[in-house]
Amino acid sequence: MEYQIIFANAEIGQIEVLYKENNVGVAAYAIDVPIVDGAFLTGAELDAEIQHRAPVWLGIRKQELANATGFDKIIALVQPITKQDAPEVDPGKAANTAMWVQVEYEKKLAAALVKFGVLSADPTTIEVSRL
Repeated sequence: MEYQIIFANAEIGQIEVLYKENNVGVAAYAIDVPIVDGAFLTGAELDAEIQHRAPVWLGIRKQELANATGFDKIIALVQPITKQDAPEVDPGKAANTAMWVQVEYEKKLAAALVKFGVLSADPTTIEVSRL
């Protein structure tokens, strides 16, 4: 499987690898680069490690899905919960939870924009200064 190392973090000894099929990205994974005799793997050994972790199962699953039948029977088993079945939720807590989810999403988005050079700094961080 083709791959591209798209990020490296020396502090934690980790790389992020984008796996591709026909030059199209199919999955990205963080890999802790193995250390052997006090040194990180490089060259052919690193390539072998990256290839070993390739998500080849995605292609197999895609082929299985293309020929599979009967999911309509599974869909027929779905029983959406009704309002009376759902646990009561404090509206204030629900709003706080929704806000927290939004904040976490925005932090991840900002980090990605910084990583890819769209932003020069993360606007979700607060700088503390002495007055």
